[in-house]
Amino acid sequence: MSIRQIIFTMLLLPAFNITNAVAAPVYLNNTNISVAVGAGTSPGSFNNTFNGGNTIDKVIDAPSATATEFHDQNTHIWFTATNVGGGLELQFNFGQEFDLRTLHFWNYTSEGYDVDNINFTFFNSSNTQVGTLGIVPALGSSPGILAQDIPLAAPLNVQFVTAFLTGTNREVDFQNIGFTAEVSTPRPTPNPNQVPEPGIISLLAIGLFGTLIGRHRFL
Repeated sequence: MSIRQIIFTMLLLPAFNITNAVAAPVYLNNTNISVAVGAGTSPGSFNNTFNGGNTIDKVIDAPSATATEFHDQNTHIWFTATNVGGGLELQFNFGQEFDLRTLHFWNYTSEGYDVDNINFTFFNSSNTQVGTLGIVPALGSSPGILAQDIPLAAPLNVQFVTAFLTGTNREVDFQNIGFTAEVSTPRPTPNPNQVPEPGIISLLAIGLFGTLIGRHRFL
């Protein structure tokens, strides 16, 4: 390998390392996150939601963002608030910080029972609020219910999420919630007097390359 090829390789290494440092997207469901009914849930009834040994974990049991859900008594979440404006609060714990990219929501198929509004609040690992989001989800497809994919406006470093789901007629019926995200990378406060390491490598390589070219011209 010639000296020029070596220098060119050195120049490419920082960019290569930066590219490979980007985390791969992860689908978050019951295999890697947890969910619980929050204390902010209004007075109301869960109807048959927990029949047959079912738990609230079925809120996050879709195996992928493209899975098809079918509404039946064992799969759906059905909450009826006592008063209009009441709703169901869910609390998610991701176990570590993620940068959220997409929300996936499998709504019910009829206006009479579907979820009409969801208000999300996002927190980091220190339980400091890092964002909020309110959505009006679309009706679910029928007969097979597919997720509505909703891009998230870059909530970063999220470990805990609170979701408050309501229906204009007190009914909250849906199948599943999921998230696509990337594991958060540390974001230290930049030091204005310090050049990042990839920059140092590039500068050294450029300097060495210029020196070699200069020597070559004088030989």
